[in-house]
Amino acid sequence: MTSLHRAPVVVGVDGSPDSRVAADYAAREAFRRGLPLRLVHGLQPPAAYSFGALVAIDLSAVLRDLRAMLDTVAADLRVRYASMELTSEVTVGDPAGVLVEESRTATLVVVGSRGLGGIRGMLAGSVSAQVAAHAHAPVIVVRPPAPEQPAPDRPDGGVVVGVDGSASSTAVLEFAFDEAEAHGDHVVAVYAWATPPTTNLGPITARHYDPVEAQQEADRVLAEVLAGWQEKHPDVAVERRAVYSLNPLDTLLTESWDAAVIVVGPRGRGGFAGLLLGSVSDGLVRHAHRPVAVVHLSRSPS
Repeated sequence: MTSLHRAPVVVGVDGSPDSRVAADYAAREAFRRGLPLRLVHGLQPPAAYSFGALVAIDLSAVLRDLRAMLDTVAADLRVRYASMELTSEVTVGDPAGVLVEESRTATLVVVGSRGLGGIRGMLAGSVSAQVAAHAHAPVIVVRPPAPEQPAPDRPDGGVVVGVDGSASSTAVLEFAFDEAEAHGDHVVAVYAWATPPTTNLGPITARHYDPVEAQQEADRVLAEVLAGWQEKHPDVAVERRAVYSLNPLDTLLTESWDAAVIVVGPRGRGGFAGLLLGSVSDGLVRHAHRPVAVVHLSRSPS
């Protein structure tokens, strides 16, 4: 098997609780896919000042501590996944930039929703959002469940996927159906629309707008989009939800409360299909209660 077919699952690790959850998630995915796991930490050395004078920082000590932290995480994962190939690396550079560069040769990138601040601020919320926006491979942002709402490893709400007909929809649906088939889940396809879609008789105008007709047309559009995917994955059950919504972000958050994972593109189309605008995918990355997969048009080398 060539290295191209062994593109690793990459996970950002900084020692924070969120990044440990992300590392566990990434290890399960790598093991399931039969791929190597790569633990990565991007170190952005801060400039420290004291009374106006630059204070030197011993980077060698910092790097030693960070490598020891990664070694500890790796040792724990090796106990559970002894046969899995695992590597780790600390790279000096902008944390988000380091992970985006790693994504060029990754099958999947996994990050926590937030991390430690200061010198080890690897996975602050803005970093995970930047990685999700700019990575070259699919990115899963993992958010631990709230302590008062413990969740199973794989909730039974299915794989929720946002459908909008944008250029990235094919990659998004491919990822969602592959994920559902691999885990024995069903797919919940959500199409949030505010302006009625086009009918066979042409655009619906305010003069003859009928809410029942508009809903029926939205249902038809969603069914047509999904028809080919159901044929490719006959064992995956599909729920279709065409929802009238002035706030697609709130709609997806509501529909995905019990989801195993939420799958969206980085941005979408305007007009009636404005489901996956950047603000929506960014809002999911920052606020969803479940893992969010952001899938770009250009897929990874897997």
